Amino acid sequence: MENYIGKIVSPFNENESIDFVRLSLSNETIEIELSSSQRGFNSIKTIIGVFNGFGKATLVNCKYIGMSIGAGADVKKYSAEYLFKGDFINNPELFYFDNVNIEMTGLLDWTNISAIKNNLINDKKLIIEDFDLIEIYNSDVFSVELYTSNNINIKRKNNQITIKENIGLKIKSNKEDINVWKFLNLIKELKKIFFILSNEKTEIDSTTFHKKKEMPVSLYWTGNNSLGSPSPLNPRIKFDDIKHNLDEIIQNWFEKKDLHTSIELILEKSINNKLSRENYFLNNCFSIETYHRRFMNYKLFDRTKFKSIKKGILESIEDNTIRNLIENNLAHINEPNFRKRLSDFESDFSTLLPNDWDVEEYIRKIVKSRNYLVHRSSTKNIFNNFDMLYASIYIEIIIKINVYRSLGINESLVKKLLIETGERVKGFYDSNKQRRFENNKLKIKRIKN
Repeated sequence: MENYIGKIVSPFNENESIDFVRLSLSNETIEIELSSSQRGFNSIKTIIGVFNGFGKATLVNCKYIGMSIGAGADVKKYSAEYLFKGDFINNPELFYFDNVNIEMTGLLDWTNISAIKNNLINDKKLIIEDFDLIEIYNSDVFSVELYTSNNINIKRKNNQITIKENIGLKIKSNKEDINVWKFLNLIKELKKIFFILSNEKTEIDSTTFHKKKEMPVSLYWTGNNSLGSPSPLNPRIKFDDIKHNLDEIIQNWFEKKDLHTSIELILEKSINNKLSRENYFLNNCFSIETYHRRFMNYKLFDRTKFKSIKKGILESIEDNTIRNLIENNLAHINEPNFRKRLSDFESDFSTLLPNDWDVEEYIRKIVKSRNYLVHRSSTKNIFNNFDMLYASIYIEIIIKINVYRSLGINESLVKKLLIETGERVKGFYDSNKQRRFENNKLKIKRIKN
């Protein structure tokens, strides 16, 4: 926890100031404590001030979290969603920049790009070379470039030099300046696509906004802002395999917004480690169903033909109550059921699942387990907790693989990922199933003794 003492413009009266205000920063929270006798004000849009050892600060989206009563005045505590360091931002809606730089360690791990030439063994030299920006996306509105950064720390007392290398994204306006919230939304969307592609951490190490000759403004994020941790059970695309068509992939991500719902459903498990296995399974079922509805474009009947059939049925019913009931039931009758939707992914399941598994039976089991959780129907032929977890993993992989296709990734690479990921998951499944079997044997033995 870092603490700074300073002075702020009163959020209750802009003509007054408040001294001896404490700003507290940790990996999880941004908090501010101030003396005030004001009542109400459970939320404050912005608080601006200057703090010793920190500088100018703007706290945004502040929520009241508690109060302590003292002899002199009440001390109120607020938590903030964002903290900007640099020029004051009185109204974020009216604050615009021409570019923002973000650095992510996960990008360094994924791209393997380096500006450091290490010849210490042979030439006893370590050279930091000039690095040209790599453009990975360009539209009429903005562009995205990769860049390298190096932080050099010298400790002469210990004869020690530390070089920390990182990879960043420069998001740059191609027209007029972009609002800070628009930039933050672009950052979040880019994090999602990089996480889905790379299976690497997306935690942001630094965020700096720039505007022509003005002083840069740095952003502090609350908590661990990564979308999740890398998992050996998820597909991972190598940067070198798609670096030449990243522009098309990113463009498709921004254009095909219907993909986002399916991705957000499967990302919930990555973000929320406390999500139950049942909800994880249901989220993935809803995700694959949503993807199928929006991208497989499958209807039982031609739209025009079905409209004519529906009209004929309704016109033949004289009773208004029955007609309304039938009309409601006909609303979704031209949509395939969940089993038929999953059957359209049967080829992918056949490639992904172990060779000795019955794919049709596995799909039926997914459907029955989903129906049980949603409708509390029969428990016959549903997954136990262990197999439900792996069914969730398999469904998630199918979703990601098909999202790759929608983003324009080469089919041969998609097939390769299906096979490789399936082999890894099978290894984990067999190992954990054996461990589970041995643990159960041990429990039975203890009971008998």
